[in-house]
Amino acid sequence: AMVQHLPEELWPEALSITQEIKDEESRSNALSAMAGHLSEELWPEAITVLHSIQEKYYKAQALKNCLIYFNTLTSTFTDWAKSIDTLAYQNRSELIELLPILKPIIMRLGDGEETFSDVLQSVREVCRQWP
Repeated sequence: AMVQHLPEELWPEALSITQEIKDEESRSNALSAMAGHLSEELWPEAITVLHSIQEKYYKAQALKNCLIYFNTLTSTFTDWAKSIDTLAYQNRSELIELLPILKPIIMRLGDGEETFSDVLQSVREVCRQWP
């Protein structure tokens, strides 16, 4: 993970290079490695890189690794609905593991704790119907 050793002034260029990576798995991995180092100003471009990944599995992997940093960003309900849809391309246990990270986002976009409780109830129902 040489990426963590880059000087801050090179992060915009590194993000641009990441956008040019043709192999989507490699682009997903590169974006995931960069996630913890990007300044708030670079996140709009990082989100563009994320959305350029067409293969849903690799997009979901990158999104999963970026989620903790997205919580501080302002996103619309529609953006989060698309993100949740993308995350559904992982297996159920990986998605359930993300619920603690998603909780503040779900609460912010919904009606607080009640919305998160509704989400948990829906997850329980799905698990009962499709064990």
